[in-house]
Amino acid sequence: MWTLGIDVAKRRHRATEAHGARRPAGPSDHPMTGEERVRISLPASGILRIFTMGSRRLRSPCLLPWWLTTVLLLVYSAPLSAAADEVWRGPHLSALEAHRQHPVLAELIGDGTRPTRPMRPAAKGTAARPVVFGFLPYWIDATYYYSIDWELLTHIAPFSVEVNTDGSLGDDRGWPWTALIDAAHARGVRVILTATLFGDSQVLSLIGDEARRQRFFASIRDAVLEGNADGVNIDFEGPGANGWPSHINGFLAELTAYLHAEIPGCEVSFAAPPVDWAGRWDYEGLAASCDYLFIMGYAFTGSWSERAGPTAPLRGTGRNITTTVTGDFGAVTRRHPEKLILGVPFYGCRWRTTSSEARASTSAFVDYPQFWATLIGASTHGDLWDTASQTPWYRYREDGTWKQVWHDDPASLGLKFDLALEHGLRGVGMWALGYESHRVETWELLARKIGRRSAPTAVAAQVAGPAGLRLAPGYPNPFNGGAHLRAHLPGAGELELTIYDVLGRHVRRWRQDQAAAGPASWFWDGTDAAGRAVASGVYAYRLRYRDWGGTERVLSRRLVLVR
Repeated sequence: MWTLGIDVAKRRHRATEAHGARRPAGPSDHPMTGEERVRISLPASGILRIFTMGSRRLRSPCLLPWWLTTVLLLVYSAPLSAAADEVWRGPHLSALEAHRQHPVLAELIGDGTRPTRPMRPAAKGTAARPVVFGFLPYWIDATYYYSIDWELLTHIAPFSVEVNTDGSLGDDRGWPWTALIDAAHARGVRVILTATLFGDSQVLSLIGDEARRQRFFASIRDAVLEGNADGVNIDFEGPGANGWPSHINGFLAELTAYLHAEIPGCEVSFAAPPVDWAGRWDYEGLAASCDYLFIMGYAFTGSWSERAGPTAPLRGTGRNITTTVTGDFGAVTRRHPEKLILGVPFYGCRWRTTSSEARASTSAFVDYPQFWATLIGASTHGDLWDTASQTPWYRYREDGTWKQVWHDDPASLGLKFDLALEHGLRGVGMWALGYESHRVETWELLARKIGRRSAPTAVAAQVAGPAGLRLAPGYPNPFNGGAHLRAHLPGAGELELTIYDVLGRHVRRWRQDQAAAGPASWFWDGTDAAGRAVASGVYAYRLRYRDWGGTERVLSRRLVLVR
C-alpha cells in the first residue's frame, strides 16, 4: 500500500519518521509544525480510507469528491518515498534550509586561493587522544570564528557542500574555506569536508546508479584535494522508506577504498542516525564500511513531537542515548569502539504546551534555541532537572500560553561525554560549533573531560591572542545599565573596539591611534554613536590591535543587553 498526504485546515501535520527510520507510535512520534496533514491510504483493493497521522482517527469511511478521486487514481503509482520526502525534516536539513539565504562568512574563505598549509603529521610516540569533532556551519559570525579554542578540538567539519543526484557537487558555499583550513592546520586540527544530500529519492538516485556514484567519487576527491582537507563526512539523510539504507554500506565501502587509494590518509566518515527504528540499518556493517561514524545523538524530539521532552535523553523508559551506544550500536561498541564518535546537541527544543506539567502535550512547535540562549532562558525562568532522562528543562507563561524548553547544559553534556569515555569510543562531537556563542561552559567542559592537546591547563577566563593580547569578558553579562569591557595589550600600537548587533551593523566604536601597553578599558551604556538607546539582544564587541611592526590581531566576545 502506498500513501499520499494532503493538507487540511487543522493545527499541525504529523510525520512518523525522522533521522532516517520509522518510529513506533506513541508520545515520541514526530509531528511537524504547520497545517495538520491528513493522509489518504489506498490499499491494493483500491478502497479509499482517510486517517490522520496522529492518535486521532476518523471512525467511519469518508466519500471523496469525484475530482479528488480522479487525482488520486492518476497518481496511484507514486512511490511512498515521495510522501515521506515531503514531510521529513531532520535537524541538519532544518538548519540548512533556515539559513539558505545567509552569506558564507568571509573570514572563513579568506582570499579564496588553495590552502597552502598541510596538516602536520603527529609526532612519533604521541599517545592517542579522544577525538573532539565539531560541525562548523557556514552561517556562524566573525565574532565566534575568532574565539574558537583550537586546542580543545581535533576535527572541524565545514558544513556543507551540497551534492546533486547526478553525482556532481551543487552549492559549495565558497569552498575551499582557505582561511579556516590554514588556521586549523596551523593548530593541528583536521578539516573534514561535509557532503550533504537529503531525501529518500535523492539519496537512492545517487547511490543506486553506477555512473552517478563514480561521478560523485571523482567530484568529492577533487574538492578534498582543492581544499587540502583531511577527509570527508557523508551526511546523507532520509526516512529510508525506499530501502536506500540497505545500499549505503556498499556505497561507503567503495568510496572509502577509492579515496584511500587516491588520497592516502584521507578520513571517510558517515553521519549515522542514533536509532534503527524500523530495522533498516546494518550498523555493524556501516561501521566496517568507512573509517568511523558520527552518531547524531539528538533529535529524539523536535518539531514533530506531540509531547515536549528531551532531544537527547541519556536514560529513560524508551530509547535514549545509552541504548543507542549499548543497544543499536552495541556490537560496534563492544568490538570496535574506535569506530564511533558520540555527537551531542548544542541546541534545545521549544514548544507551546497545553499545561506546565513536564512532557505536556504540544500545541505548536516554536523553534530550536541555541545553547547560549537556553542557558539565559534557564537562568531567567528557573531550570528544572528531569531525573528520568538526566536532562534540564524550563517552562514559562507568555501571551497566555505555556512554553516548555528542553535542552542540554554542561551537567547533562558531561554525562554524555562520560558515557562515550567509559565505553572507549573514538571521541565526542557536537552539532554545532557556534551555537554556544560567547559562552565558555562547553569549552571548559571539554577541557575537564578530554583535556587540551597542548599543556593541560584550565580554560582561561579571557580570550587570549598571540604574544599576550587578551580580551576579558564583559561585566556584568547579561547587563542592563552598562557593561565594563577590558583588554590587555602586549605593547604600544593602534587600537579599535567596535560593537556590532546580530546583523553585523556597527553600533558603537572607540579608537586610539597611539595606545600604550598594558590594560585598556571601556564602558558601554547601551547606546549607539548618536546616543540613542539600543534594543535588547545579543551584541558582539571586537578588538582590533595593530602593533608598530604592522602585525594586526583581532579578538571578540559577546554581550547580552536586557532592557
